[in-house]
Amino acid sequence: MKILVVGASGVIGSAIVNALSGEHQVISASRSSGDVNVDLSNPASIRAMFAQIDQVDAIISAAGEADIKPLEALTDQDYDRASGMQLMDQINLFRYGKDSLAPGGSVTLTSGAASKYNFPGAAAIGMAFAGLERFADAAAQELTDIRLNVVSPTSVTESMEKLGWPTEGSITAADTAKSYLAAVTGTMNGQTLSTAEYA
Repeated sequence: MKILVVGASGVIGSAIVNALSGEHQVISASRSSGDVNVDLSNPASIRAMFAQIDQVDAIISAAGEADIKPLEALTDQDYDRASGMQLMDQINLFRYGKDSLAPGGSVTLTSGAASKYNFPGAAAIGMAFAGLERFADAAAQELTDIRLNVVSPTSVTESMEKLGWPTEGSITAADTAKSYLAAVTGTMNGQTLSTAEYA
């Protein structure tokens, strides 16, 4: 398969590329490196990327970031960042990319555990993640020849190490990538896959 991985330079994205490269043609994309460059906050940049790569069999988004802050510390910019990078930027990747998918193709987006589990500082990012999962569930019901799913990673070991946080209960990036492979090669549609179930 020909698979586009957006956010390929990140911890999870790099692991996805490594996992796919042996058996599939992978096109890596990020803001400043990879086979193609894309700024997900810019619809024109997304369209230009798809014009450049032509048809693909699958699109994976491992992009996005948001701040974890106490409720009283969240600013307008923090909410915009969460709803932009974690929600609308990924939805736009699906919207502008679905016509570049081969019949039977799939799009896999990324949310996170904050959509279901509360912890200090999770209000903004949890809002975005939950919205993304709900969008995928609803949108998938209207799709006929392509699939749309979301992967919800738990704590990634390498990221926790970089932050100096405890890694107990975390999942390595390589094991996290397994859920993305399952979404691409499986038959599920409108589902949110928890990485803990595939590690």
